[in-house]
This record gives sequence, structure tokens and C-alpha cells, in this order.
Amino acid sequence: MKRCNKCLYPETTKPFIVFDEEGICSGCRVSEEKQKINWEERSSAIKELIEPYKTNNNYDCIIPVSGGKDSTFQTHYAVKELGLNPLLVTFNHLDNSDVGIRNLENLVIKFGLDHIRFTPSPETIRKTSRHAFYLMGDPFWHEHAGIYTFPVQVAIEKKIPLILWGEYGYMDLMGMYGFDDFIEMSRKNREEHGMRGYSPEKFIEGNKEGLKIKDISWSIYPSDEEIEKIGLRGLYLGNYINWDSIKQTRKMIDLYDFETDKKERTFNIYENAECYFNDTVHDYKKFFKFGYGRATDHASQLIRLGYITREQGLELIKHYDVLEHHEKLIEYLEWIGISLKEWNKKMLEERSPQAMFFSEKGNISTETDSRLRCIFKSNKKLFSGNKRRIL
Repeated sequence: MKRCNKCLYPETTKPFIVFDEEGICSGCRVSEEKQKINWEERSSAIKELIEPYKTNNNYDCIIPVSGGKDSTFQTHYAVKELGLNPLLVTFNHLDNSDVGIRNLENLVIKFGLDHIRFTPSPETIRKTSRHAFYLMGDPFWHEHAGIYTFPVQVAIEKKIPLILWGEYGYMDLMGMYGFDDFIEMSRKNREEHGMRGYSPEKFIEGNKEGLKIKDISWSIYPSDEEIEKIGLRGLYLGNYINWDSIKQTRKMIDLYDFETDKKERTFNIYENAECYFNDTVHDYKKFFKFGYGRATDHASQLIRLGYITREQGLELIKHYDVLEHHEKLIEYLEWIGISLKEWNKKMLEERSPQAMFFSEKGNISTETDSRLRCIFKSNKKLFSGNKRRIL
């Protein structure tokens, strides 16, 4: 399986990446654009851009938040740097960790902001997870559908014409767009990528769970007419900030006591602290189907940011990508009512023919381990015991 000569993304990466004649992936090439951008000019540009949205009688914008590192930073930047009064909005995907709940509560309290949190019916989520598993091999369709849709619904309902997102993940991650494209939120991107190409109507078509469109109303995107009526825009801060999740998370730890959390299938203690199943069920699925896991994502990110070498990244993915953690997988399968046998059968059907992964757990050198300790800063609550919360 071919991997990028600069980072470690393989040819099976989803969404698709391409390699140039030097064997460098499209994501790395777009990431290199950051070095040529005048970020001071872009910082001034976003401040000018949001000025008309400031108001004395309403919320200035919506910020989708989850209890993760990015939503904490987005809120900090909106309030402290842009001088906005945001409404925080959360779609509760039911994949919550105790750390994530504490971070979300801490975020609301520390900033003193209003917050809307919508919790869908757990029974409906069980049904959508089962259906999505058999339909597309991904039982987490509801998470993407809700996270990318519910904040837009709230914006329309409350007539708030601005949503501030973090970074646009498919840009320098996969090289789908460049930084001069200034990509914004769209129905097309949400459906094609976040929702795996399945609109709500298409998703429930012929389902055996008895799901009706009213059951997943939180996944229905507002019409073009509704969006145009209030002039709704969704801006990605990553277009205007030299996005460095390591530096940003350290700052959130120092300023707001953001909690980090150790994960089972990666070395990165900053990512997905809010999720209970993400690093096991979701990531193990990706590893089995495409031959790479979350450790590859995180190592490639650090390589591009200049924190580690490619050789050190290779050590990390050999060690972490191959780890098996069936406890959480079985816990999730029992909750949605699918057997391990059915899971394995579906994964084999969905597996990419190019997928090849390391078969043995590798060793991490003292030098690499020391480097990781320098990169990741923890707080006093680190590894305090993470459990799952449904609500």
C-alpha cells in the first residue's frame, strides 16, 4: 500500500487523496500553502468580515460546540479576538465521555454564554445506527448528520445569519481545496462527505427499522429559500488563522483548564476527548476497511506541523494502528443490537482491496517517546477515568 513520501497517509485514504510525481500527497501540498500566507492580513480580513454581524439585540453568531478542543478554541477566538456574542449550539450524538461532558459544562460556565443542546431519542439513534451499519458500513451516520445540520436549523429559527466553524477538515487534510478558495459551509459538502452521500430522504428509503422522516428531523437541512432569506453564511476560521491544534489546545488548557484524555488507539491526548467510542469503534472500523487508523491521522498532522519526523511517525503508527480493543466495540454492538459476527462479516465486505496494514505491534523509541511528552501538555485532571454518558 503506497504512502505519502512526506506524511504517512496511504492511497486508501478517505476522502481520496492523490500523489504527485514526487510521491507527495495532495494534503501535504495544500498544507505547504500555509507557509506562504500572510496570516496577519487574514486575521484583519475576518475581523472586517464579521463586523456587520455584530448586533445589540441578538446573538452575533452561532458556534457549534461539542466539548472538544476545537470548539473551546473557536469560542475563545470569537469572544476574545473578534468581540462577538455567540450562541453555543450542541447536537448530542450520544457518544459522550465524562471528560467531554465536563469540558462542555466548563466551556459554558467559563465564558458565561447561552447554550442550546439538543438530545435526540436514544431509541431512534439505535435504529439509525443499525440501519446505517447495514446500509453503508458506518453506524455513526447520525453524528455527522446532526452535527452539520442542527446548528443550521437553529440559525434559521433564531434568524442568526452567521455560523463560525473551526477548520475545514478536507482542505489541507486531503487537499480537496486550497487556502485561496475560502471554502464556506454548504449543503453539498455536508451531504457528500459528512453524510456519506445519503440525504435524510435517501437514508430512510426502504429501511427495516420503521424510521420515518419525522424521526430524523434533526438531519433535514433548511431550504435554499430559508437560507437566502436571512443571508446565512458558515465561515471556517481555519481560512483566517494559521491553525495549529497543538498550540491552540495548550492555550485552552492554560486559560480554561481544558481536560485532555488518554485514548486507546492513538498517542494524541488532545483529539476527541469528548467521544467515548470514537477512538475504538469508529477508528477500528476505519483501520480494518482502509488499512490505516487514527494514529496515522495524528502522526501525519504532526509531521506537517513540523513536530516530529516521518520516521518517528512511522514508529507511532506501527505501534498504535494495529492495537485491538474489543471491549468498547462489543459494548457498542450490544447497545445497537448487532452481533460481533455480523460486524466482522460487514467489515470484510467493505474492506478496500488495497488495504494492507502492519501485522505486528512496533516499538516506540526513547527519543520518540520523549518527543511526544514535549509536544503534549496535560492538566491535573488528565486520565481521571473516562466513562460513557448517553445523555
